Amino acid sequence: MSRGGARPGAGRKKKDRGKQVFFEDAESYLLAVVQGVTEPDSIRVAAAKALIAYQTAKKRGPVKSPSPGQLDKKTASSVEQAKLAEFEEKAVKIRAKLNRKDLSHES
Repeated sequence: MSRGGARPGAGRKKKDRGKQVFFEDAESYLLAVVQGVTEPDSIRVAAAKALIAYQTAKKRGPVKSPSPGQLDKKTASSVEQAKLAEFEEKAVKIRAKLNRKDLSHES
C-alpha cells in the first residue's frame, strides 16, 4: 500500500489563460473590467493598478506661478513699504518730542 505523493484531482485547478485579450495599457484594461467586457483576473488587476501610475500623467490644474522678476519686484516693494512704515513711526515720535520742546520754550 503506497502512501503520500500526488493524488489525481487534488489541488487548485489551473486557469485557462489561452483566451486572454491583450490591452494597450493598464487604464484600458481596468476600464474593460469595469464595463464587463473582459473577465477580471486578480493578478492582472493588481498589476494594472500598480502600472497605471507610470503610464498616465497625473491630472492637475495649471498652477500660475509668478516669474522670478515678478517675485523680486514684490519682495523689493514689500521691503520698501516696511522701511517707509518704520520711517513714518520714527518721524511721528520725533515730531511729538519737538512739539513738546516748542511748547516749553514759548511759556
